[in-house]
Amino acid sequence: MASVVDLWRAVDPAARLLAGSESSLARAVRSVERTRSAPPLLPAGIDGALLVADPLPFGSVEALLAAIDDAGLSPAAVLLHGGGSAAMDRPGRALPVLASDEASALLLDRATIYLADETAWLDRLALDLRLACAEAALTDPDPATPAGVISARMRRGVAVASDGELRSLHPRDAGRALAARFAALHGRLLASGSGNPAHLARRTREGLYLLERRIHPGAAAWLFDDLPFAAVDEVALQAVAITLRALLRRRPDDRPQRVARPVAPAQRPTAPSDPLTATMLAVARHNGRVAPAARELGVHRNTVLYRLRRAGAERGLDPRRPEDALRILREGGAA
Repeated sequence: MASVVDLWRAVDPAARLLAGSESSLARAVRSVERTRSAPPLLPAGIDGALLVADPLPFGSVEALLAAIDDAGLSPAAVLLHGGGSAAMDRPGRALPVLASDEASALLLDRATIYLADETAWLDRLALDLRLACAEAALTDPDPATPAGVISARMRRGVAVASDGELRSLHPRDAGRALAARFAALHGRLLASGSGNPAHLARRTREGLYLLERRIHPGAAAWLFDDLPFAAVDEVALQAVAITLRALLRRRPDDRPQRVARPVAPAQRPTAPSDPLTATMLAVARHNGRVAPAARELGVHRNTVLYRLRRAGAERGLDPRRPEDALRILREGGAA
């Protein structure tokens, strides 16, 4: 079941925590409810729910929270539209209170869709992030490029280290102090890693939450922040790790300084005579999309799908997977 922090990060990673302890963010969320603009302003069944609220009918955020207390209701958390950076008179209250600049209807829709099928939502995010990281790496093979994509999208600090060096360090918004703390301890983190490829989540004595992913011996990627991580953060770290694994396993003298963007089909070199190779290159150039690849090759999309099945069976490659696309484009000389 999704937690408060899972919904927060999925619905609006830019939302701010106004009140509530970090431990309260682990509360399970059973449903999503919304305040009304006319009496009765509060829905009756909000126990264990994420309450998407507009403070305006209540006069203030404090009046809204007082009404919840007076009614004896126990929402898992309150997500405010337009709460801004309002100071809370009771910052130590257990109820998590989040403030977002997004419209209430949009917040409600996002939360409802996420809770309806969390697994499908995360799968879609994983595919989107993997394609974004692969496209960034094809444009610039420096590890900092895909790491920057994840940092910007997820609003978390992202670091990549290899052979004892920080190859990339991206602080989240207003998080440069956190980045400085991470830079001071990254050597110890790299040296003490377990080598386990699974996600490793922990909190350091410096007060940083860390989510770690080993890329290969001597190389790792981290998300870091001063707030707990959510399911979307694990998906994001996995997505960037896949691209980094393809980038960092190449020898330094094999890495081009810049990979050019794909040119128009008419300007590309003559396609390879081998139809499987030509098909894999075309699909890789089009970021895993079959229909435009079929148009480039001048064949039916079913022909492309048939060739992809053959390529998977005979060569163990599928250009619809970002890591395979990088390998195909690199070895096939496409660009």
